Parts: sequence; structure tokens; C-alpha cells
Amino acid sequence: MLDLDLSALTVVVGAATGYQAVAATAAALANADRVIALTRVSSRHPSLAPAADATVAFAEYARVAERVEVTNRIESRRWQDVDIITNCPQVGPISRSLIELLPSHAVVSLMAEPWELRPGVLDFEACDEAGIKVAAPNLSHPAIDLLPEFARLCRLLLDDAGVDQRAVSFAIVCDTPCAPFLEHMLGERGARVGVFSHPVLLTDDAWEVIIVAMRPSAKPPMDINSLGRIARRSRQTLLVQFSGGIDRSAASYFGLKVWPPKRPIRGELGLPLEILGAAPVIRRLTGGLKTAEAAYRNAELGGDSIGFLVKAGFEMLDREHS
Repeated sequence: MLDLDLSALTVVVGAATGYQAVAATAAALANADRVIALTRVSSRHPSLAPAADATVAFAEYARVAERVEVTNRIESRRWQDVDIITNCPQVGPISRSLIELLPSHAVVSLMAEPWELRPGVLDFEACDEAGIKVAAPNLSHPAIDLLPEFARLCRLLLDDAGVDQRAVSFAIVCDTPCAPFLEHMLGERGARVGVFSHPVLLTDDAWEVIIVAMRPSAKPPMDINSLGRIARRSRQTLLVQFSGGIDRSAASYFGLKVWPPKRPIRGELGLPLEILGAAPVIRRLTGGLKTAEAAYRNAELGGDSIGFLVKAGFEMLDREHS
């Protein structure tokens, strides 16, 4: 459907586990000349082996393993041969020092819309100065269509929390394009729903459940002041952290319950997208690669196309983005 064509290109992706491991194979199936899958040791994944094994397994199954190289390091001089680099935990943060190693025709694929990104994942100013394009997929494009999937994911998070979605009053605190999809999802079940773009705008109703669906930020927008206001109205309110931050220490101080019990890593959702199966993850991965391909080949981006270009300060080219 996306007609992904990476012929003759060198692409850098992350080596991962689960369905995320498909990225390297997707690039190779799109005829990339060479795919480099980077691994990274982290506290969550102390061994390189699972990510490397999963990435290679997909490539071998698709019979493209000869074009996929799994490594934990790329030598400085080899970055000059890279045409597309994807933003992912194994590659980022993409710093000025890395950007200066890339050729000027290279494209950085965000693999996400800018509102999904945690601060510091990419030096946009360095990309602008080097003339390197930064491309983001349009999650509303029919071939990607992830915003309804985010609503499905939030519904599962509410199910995990034991919330009766038909008999509860919800406040959605959301400054992302997910807001109407979350509202529609809850409204379909007959819930009373209020939507607010920031915690300071919350009305003083005794909301039974408050869904926090904010952009990643350096400081959690659901801070001690906002939580204090909520607690004064009702300490029985359940806070559901779908995206963005909550000051959990302050929530505990006020006796407010937060779900999920374990704090998500900054920039990640309350539940991983993979819970919905392979299809949404693959659409995201291939959509991100297709956007980078379009930018590399100087195809028209913006509007209702597969993606758009992003400049420093998240100023969009050829696309109004709310």
C-alpha cells in the first residue's frame, strides 16, 4: 500500500525485540542496498543478544539477512555513507556530533509525529544548519491511521485499571491530536466526558477518572498544584497515565491513586503499542520509512500526504499542525 522503495540506499534502524524488530527487514524488503541495525545495552535490556537475535530472525525468515548488519557501533567514517537514519532508542539521541558526520543529503526520520517526542531526542538546529531534512510521518494518513489505535490502547489501559467505562465520569487532559479519538471512544460507551487541553483548565467537578494524555515534557504538567486541586475536590479520583508526566510523589502525598502502578519511561505510553498486535507497529515503522524515502527523493510532503518536514522549533513546512 505504501510502495516503499529504498533502492540503493543505506538505512540505519534500531535492532529491537518484538514487532519493533521488523524495521530492518522492512527496509531490506524495500530493496535498501544496506541496512544497519544498531543495538544498545540499557537497564531494561542489559544484553544485546535478544534484540540482535530477533532482528536477524525476521531478516532470515524474509530471506534478506545478507543485507542486514547488526552491530553496536558504527565507525565515524561510515556515517558518511548513510542516507536515512531513524530516530529510535538504539540510535538516539541524535546529537550535533552525530549529525556532523552525516552527508548533507541524508534524511532523519522521526518515526513519530513531533508531539510524541520527549525533549532532547534530536538536535533540530544542527540538522537545519547542516541542511539535513527531518521527516515525520502523518499518523492520520489512511496507510498509517494510528490515532484510533491509540484510543483502543487507552481503552485497554482503563480495562487493566478495572474502570467501568459505562458508568464513570471522565476528564481527558490532552494536548495532542488524540483528544477527539479518546472522547469518542468513551462517549460510545455512554460515559460523561470532559476534555481539557491542560490540567490548569480542569473544572472543579468531582471527576471519577482523569486520563492524562499529554505530550512528553521536561516537567510533568500534572504537577503538585494541579494534583492538590484535584485532591481537594475528591481523593477518590483515579489518575490514568496514558501519555505525558504525572508527579507521582505529589499524587502519593495527596492520597491519589495512579494507574499503571509502574511509572512509564518518559516518552512512552502507559501500554506499549505492540499489545494491539503486529499491524499497528508495522504501519508505524513502514510509514516512518516511507516518509524518509519521500523526503530523500524530494517528493511533495505536507497536507494529506504520508508525512511532513520538521524544522527547529517544530515549525512545520507545508502543513498546519495543531
